[in-house]
Amino acid sequence: MSRYLLLFLLNLPFIIAAILSAITLYKLNRSSLRRVITQVTLWIFVLVGLALAEPIYTWLSSNKLTMTEPLSLFDVVQITAIVIVFYIANRTREKAQVLERRVNDLHQELSIQLSSKK
Repeated sequence: MSRYLLLFLLNLPFIIAAILSAITLYKLNRSSLRRVITQVTLWIFVLVGLALAEPIYTWLSSNKLTMTEPLSLFDVVQITAIVIVFYIANRTREKAQVLERRVNDLHQELSIQLSSKK
């Protein structure tokens, strides 16, 4: 199996999960359309970049524009780790936004209850 194919297959589940998560948040009215479009575009860009890694490297090396070694197994692990960290950071940001929205709603409800008691 090609290392480029391995790279693509290792990262594909995280990219699909991120895209589905963005769409789900939009469907649940927890995210705006602009944010969903931005996130889906970003993840598709990452997916296309991973899919085109081998053809780009082949083209660069055939035109003598790079003299580097092809993708190593360490590079596959490193790129996969970067995608996973990016996915985790994105999910953490989404959860922080939900938590912030919840705190704001609770604060508003508490303010209404306290003002009605006076």
